[in-house]
Amino acid sequence: MKIKLTDVVSDTYTNTAGYTLYVVLKSALAGGNQISLSFSGASAPSSSFLNSSFGNLIEEMGLDNFLSLVKPSEVTHTQASMLKHYIQGFRSGANA
Repeated sequence: MKIKLTDVVSDTYTNTAGYTLYVVLKSALAGGNQISLSFSGASAPSSSFLNSSFGNLIEEMGLDNFLSLVKPSEVTHTQASMLKHYIQGFRSGANA
């Protein structure tokens, strides 16, 4: 299943927008879907946005399970750097 981030939220820097994405992703994952999350046209996500979206899901389902089911796509170099930094923080326990 493909979800385009800009179809779900209008920004990628607030907790509110992050939570909105969390609800959409959680619903899609409950249906047993693997998700391709397109970042096309979106700005680089803030840590607040990621905490309220990816962070909540990772805490609920575990990092490995999350990474196997949610696949970012169409990411810029800056977006990829932010996502990589965030995931590395979870691996090291900084976000947990």
